[in-house]
Amino acid sequence: MNILVDQIDGSDLVAAWQEFDHIARVRPIKTELDYDHIVGLMNRVLDVMGEEEQHPLAGLLELLAEMVSSYDKIHYPVEQL
Repeated sequence: MNILVDQIDGSDLVAAWQEFDHIARVRPIKTELDYDHIVGLMNRVLDVMGEEEQHPLAGLLELLAEMVSSYDKIHYPVEQL
């Protein structure tokens, strides 16, 4: 049981997701088109954040970077020397 999760109102979560989805369209990266979209979104977030490490979008940037990194590891592996 997670007290923080238990306190989330389901209808509020749906409304927040729909608004965010309308703006950003974040999905798992399955294709090169998905990859390009997420990289573009990540770059836009970086533009908005500037040098401010504690920016409200820092968590989103971290999530997007993890998505790109995971895709890269599978599709663009770096050869070991």
